[in-house]
Amino acid sequence: MTGRHTRTLILASALAAAVASAAFAQAPQLNDNWRFKMQKVEDGFLRLDAQTGQVSHCRSREGGWVCETAADDRAALEAEIKRLADRVVMLERQVKEPTPPSQFRMPTDAELDQMMSFFERMMKRFRGVVENLKKEWEGEGKT
Repeated sequence: MTGRHTRTLILASALAAAVASAAFAQAPQLNDNWRFKMQKVEDGFLRLDAQTGQVSHCRSREGGWVCETAADDRAALEAEIKRLADRVVMLERQVKEPTPPSQFRMPTDAELDQMMSFFERMMKRFRGVVENLKKEWEGEGKT
């Protein structure tokens, strides 16, 4: 081979390598751009949704593939987080805006009568106790 042919061959090889590397760089990376990631397991596949984080178990049944959502506490945890966040907002609002004190309510006539009757019975009993004590003390002093 002459020097000219060698240079042409080297140049063609370099050009082919450059085109191949450019084409490879532009080809989509299947594992990085796909929404679902699949992992082989004993009786099928686990499918991870890269956008939502939901995991499904896929397996062959009756001539077709069926994917069922895997048991996950994520939804329950997110619901509890939302409930607690709402409660925090409500409590912060209550701290900033305290409720006015409740209004004093006057008792009704029936409630007053009931209270006075109770007080009267209590005073009569107390008077009886005092009279009994007085009699006991007077009786002890005579002997």
